[in-house]
Amino acid sequence: MKACQSGLLISLGLAASGAVHAQSNVTLYGIIDEAVRFDTHQNAAGGKLFTMGSGGEIQGSRWGLQGKEDLGGGYAAIFQLESGFTPNTGATQQSTPSGSPRLFGRTAMVGLSAPYGTLTAGRQYTLAHETAWTHDIYALANYTGTLGFQGAGLTGGGRLDNTVRYTSPVLYGFTFKGAYTFGGVAGNVHQNSSPAVSMSYDRGPLNIGAAYQVVNNIGGLTPSTTAYGSTYFGVTIPDSSQKIFTVGATYTFSAAKVFASYIYSHVYPADYRNDSFSAAVQYYITPSLVLDLPVYIDFVHHAGSSGTRVTGGPTFDYLLSKRTDVYAGVDYNHLTGAWINLASASGSNQPFYGHNSVFEAAIGLRHKF
Repeated sequence: MKACQSGLLISLGLAASGAVHAQSNVTLYGIIDEAVRFDTHQNAAGGKLFTMGSGGEIQGSRWGLQGKEDLGGGYAAIFQLESGFTPNTGATQQSTPSGSPRLFGRTAMVGLSAPYGTLTAGRQYTLAHETAWTHDIYALANYTGTLGFQGAGLTGGGRLDNTVRYTSPVLYGFTFKGAYTFGGVAGNVHQNSSPAVSMSYDRGPLNIGAAYQVVNNIGGLTPSTTAYGSTYFGVTIPDSSQKIFTVGATYTFSAAKVFASYIYSHVYPADYRNDSFSAAVQYYITPSLVLDLPVYIDFVHHAGSSGTRVTGGPTFDYLLSKRTDVYAGVDYNHLTGAWINLASASGSNQPFYGHNSVFEAAIGLRHKF
């Protein structure tokens, strides 16, 4: 009887030990950001428009699930599923190039973390996009959707399917990442592929980072058969490749944070090159009132012509709580040269309809859960 009791206690102990080393948790989270906007020059006649657009100014709306299972010994299994949506209609975002909706268009990945790094696989952010939004005051949200490098290949927020990425442990403030997107084309390992590397330094008030990425086979004449769409800002382009390099930094003071970044993008042989610069300051006027003040300058070069796009304007954000805030902001866009033609395209993410400027005002509400 004692031997039987001892065996039962040992079994219960082993089961309890296994439960300790296999603890898991799943978190449901989300953001809803919606605004009422006023825009000028919203048709060829220069008409004005009040709209709720595709979402708020500060962040894209989303909901998601993320989880982690502790496997013991510093190992863990992780996953994340994230879906983007348009709050004023409820429609899902991040569709495929052919227009088919995705359930989890923002992120769908699973991975393993270990003392020597983290390996993940699935639909994930590109390293170029991730590095760029780290040094952008709005994290490349709707306000900054006009940056040139988002116009092809990285359209829809800079995510790619079929991606494996490795993230190193933090070493003296440095983190190294590498990613590779498999093209999925039989007999051609190069087509639709995308290699990328990045490095960042994050210690104390300073963050510095840089990334380089190549996205192959952007464009093409038939969206339903192309992996990354067929257009650059609404202009149909031939099959091309995109090279992106970005570098940026942020620095935090007592009540302020400054941002600066540079993004280089070249789409070839479609022959679109963008050099995008940005600088911004985020200042806490009070613990509940925040001023965001960015300036963006994008230079486009195409077919022997060039042009500039300048975007800027303040946003005042009032924090009602840790999860809810209201904001009001204005911004002004001014175009010259080749940018006027590019922004005239009907497929542009912010059409100018042949005009060289747009003024926008927005009042919004954001809630996080």
